[in-house]
Amino acid sequence: MNRFDEAAKTWDKKQSSIDSSNACVQNLKKHITLKDNSNILDYGCGTGFIAFALSTNENNILGMDYSIGMVEQFNKKAKELNYSNIKAVQHNMNEEELPKNQFDLVISSMTMHHIKDTNMFARKCKDALKKGAIVCINDLEKEDGTFHKKHNNDGVEHFGYEKEEVCKIFEDVGFEIVSCDTVYKHERNDKEYPLFNLIAKAK
Repeated sequence: MNRFDEAAKTWDKKQSSIDSSNACVQNLKKHITLKDNSNILDYGCGTGFIAFALSTNENNILGMDYSIGMVEQFNKKAKELNYSNIKAVQHNMNEEELPKNQFDLVISSMTMHHIKDTNMFARKCKDALKKGAIVCINDLEKEDGTFHKKHNNDGVEHFGYEKEEVCKIFEDVGFEIVSCDTVYKHERNDKEYPLFNLIAKAK
């Protein structure tokens, strides 16, 4: 069991995670208008803050997460709320491919810094999208390694990212950058940790 399996039980009580997810979705909607029947992948979906915020009567949302605990909570919530267009499955980005040319939007919040190979992640996101479709990456700006201090950086592969660095990674695999804004600041350890929201279009 990884630490997120246990954390999943109380994840929905984390107000900062709810607020940062909402900031991500609001920023996306400010820059992009998704078609009503969009096919959406929420990667690193957790218990579904992003997926449920984006859900409409017509779209379909697939959540993926490495943590089976998160996936189980996500699907339990979807069932309780009677959402038939939302489901989650377990997925290991390091070992498994994503479906190809399937999605109108791939969105991922606070997940990329847990994936070792950022270039691989960007490429797999690109391959999963239809031409002209959108990727939205919400994650930590460069930090000093103290954001996950409480967990001794267990499972952390990157201490955030310089915005210019992450834009270049996504440009290099075939994205056109739409925007890259600071959208939220986590407050912990008597510090502020800004989050960026990168929105880019698959060429």
